[in-house]
Amino acid sequence: MELRTITLAILATLTFGCGGGSSSSSQTNPPTPPVTEPDDPSDPSVPVETVAPFSLAQYKTILEGSTLQVSDPNGAAGNKDTIYSDEFDGYKTDHFYAEKTSEELVFSMSGYSMRSEVRELTNFDVNQTGIKRTLNASVKLPNIDVAMANSDASKDEVTFLQIHNKGTESDGTGGIPHPLLRVVWEQERNSQFGHYWAVLKINALNCDQSSSSACDGGNSYERIDLGKADINNFTDFALSVFENTLTISVNDQVIHTRDIEYWEHLLSYFKAGVYNQFDNGTANVHFKELRYSETPFDGTNRWDIDSWKITIPPSRDDWYGSGGSNAAELEPARCQSSSKDVLSNNSNIIDETVNLSYFNVENGRMHFRTDMSYGVSTANSSYIRSELRELYRSSDNPDCSTGDTDTSWYIDDERTDATQHKLSANIKIEQYPNISNQLPKVVVGQIHGFEIKQALVKLLWEGNGRPVRAVLNDDFERDNQSCDHCESFSVDLGTYSAGEAWRYTIHADETALTVTTSDDNGENPITRTLRWGDKIRDNNGDYVTFSQDWAASDVAYYFKAGIYPQFTPKESYRGEIFDVSFGEVTVEHY
Repeated sequence: MELRTITLAILATLTFGCGGGSSSSSQTNPPTPPVTEPDDPSDPSVPVETVAPFSLAQYKTILEGSTLQVSDPNGAAGNKDTIYSDEFDGYKTDHFYAEKTSEELVFSMSGYSMRSEVRELTNFDVNQTGIKRTLNASVKLPNIDVAMANSDASKDEVTFLQIHNKGTESDGTGGIPHPLLRVVWEQERNSQFGHYWAVLKINALNCDQSSSSACDGGNSYERIDLGKADINNFTDFALSVFENTLTISVNDQVIHTRDIEYWEHLLSYFKAGVYNQFDNGTANVHFKELRYSETPFDGTNRWDIDSWKITIPPSRDDWYGSGGSNAAELEPARCQSSSKDVLSNNSNIIDETVNLSYFNVENGRMHFRTDMSYGVSTANSSYIRSELRELYRSSDNPDCSTGDTDTSWYIDDERTDATQHKLSANIKIEQYPNISNQLPKVVVGQIHGFEIKQALVKLLWEGNGRPVRAVLNDDFERDNQSCDHCESFSVDLGTYSAGEAWRYTIHADETALTVTTSDDNGENPITRTLRWGDKIRDNNGDYVTFSQDWAASDVAYYFKAGIYPQFTPKESYRGEIFDVSFGEVTVEHY
C-alpha cells in the first residue's frame, strides 16, 4: 500500500462553483512568514509556536505529491496562487502552517470564496479495477460557529473534504466546475444545527451551461447528513473510491455508498484545506491525520500475503521431519527461507494425517482450518492454531525474523514515522465444532506484544447468539514473564451467526485501543474505545485500570489474523472442524 500522510486536512469546493482547476497564477518565491504567530483559538492571549509543515515527517510525503492553492484574502473573490511541491521547504504563512507542539497542520482563511487547499496531484479513473483509493482525515474546526456569527444566513458553510474532477483529459479538457463530493460543516439546514454534511453531485452535467431539468433546484445534488459535529474534537473521515463505488465513512462507520458510474469519464482527484462559503470571519481547520492511499488488490484477493507468515497445528518434526516440537510455520517467498515451505495465495496446506487443508484460497476468500483432534501449541500457549502473524517492514530491506523487533511495530514508531496501526478484516465462520459442553471458542484477530506473554487484545467468537468479545489484559510483564497481578477482562461487541459475513477493525494509537465490529456492509457498528490509563467497565460491571504502560515507547507489537481455538485438542474430537474464511485482511500503518 502506498501511503501519503498529513496531520490535518480539509477539502473544499462550492457546489455551484469551481474549486478544482489549475491555478491562474504562480507564486515563484513564497512570501516571508509573518513575525506574529497565530494565536491558540482556545486562549487568544497565548501565542502558538509554528513550523513549516514540510519540516514534519508526517506531512512531507503528501506535500511532495501535492500543490497548495491559496487566496489573498484582500483580493477579489475566488483569487488563488499556487505553491508547488519544490517550494514547500521552509514555507509557512498565516494561511498554512503546523503547530510545533501538537503537530497539527492548520489551514486558515477569511473571506467568501477564498481558500487554502492542498491538491493531491494524482488524477485517477473512478472505474479503475484493482485499486482502492482512499483519503483519510481526522478533522476539527475549532470555533467555526463563532467565526460564522456575522455572516449572512444564506452563507453558512465551509468545505473541508472533497473529490473534484480534472476533466476527460489530464490537460483539463472536458472538465466541469463542480466536484463529485464535498464534505462540509453547515450552521443550519432543515433545522439541524452544526452538522457535517456530504454534498454529492448525482450527475455529471455542467450545470453552469446546461438547461436540463436535472440541474433545476436540488436535482443535481444530494445532501447526506453525517451527524452532529463536535467541532472542538477530532472526527475521522474516510472517502474511498473503488471500481465505480464511492464510500463515505465517519469514525469507522460506513454512512453512505453510491454507484458513481455516471462520473467514470472524468478524471478525479482529492483536495484538502479550507474553502469558505461564508462572509466576515476566519475559518481554521485542524487535522491530526490526513493521508492518501492506494491499495492494490490482486484480482479478488484483498490482502497482501507477503506481509504474513502462518503457523499451523503440526510440529516442525511432523511437518518437515526435523526442527523440534514447536508448531510448524510457512513464510512468503520474499523471506527466502531454505528450511520452511512457501506461503502464497496458491498454497493448499494439506495434512494427510487428518485429511484437512489448514489454509487455501477459494473464491476470493482465505480459509483457515483446524481439526480439534490434533496439533501442538506454540510458546506462551496451550492451544493449536492456523493463524497469520504479521511481518512488519520496519526498513527498506526487511527481513522475516521474528526473533527481534524488526518485524514488529511500536505505537510511536520512529523507524517509519507511523503512529496509527489498524487491522481490518471481513470474516465468516463457515464451520465450527459441535462438542457437548464445549463452546466453539475461537480467536480471529489479535494484537500481541513482542516477548510478552499477555496479549493486548484477542477478538473472540463463541458461537451463535453470543456477542463477539474483545478479551484484554489490564497489564503485562516484559521478557515473556508471568504476571501475577495482571487481570484479564472483556467487553462485548456485535453478535454474528455462523455463515454470516461481518467485519472487524482493531486500531491502536498513542491515546487508545479501539475495536469495532459491524455488518458486512459496515452498518450497525459497535465500537469500544479503551484509553490507556483509564478505568474500564468490563462485562461483569467491574472497573479495571487499563495500564498506560501498554503505550510505552519500548513495547513492540504485531497483528495476528486467522483462527486460534480456545480449547485443548483431544483425539475424541476428531472430525470436529473449525473453518473460518476471510474476504479481506488489510493492515495499515501511518
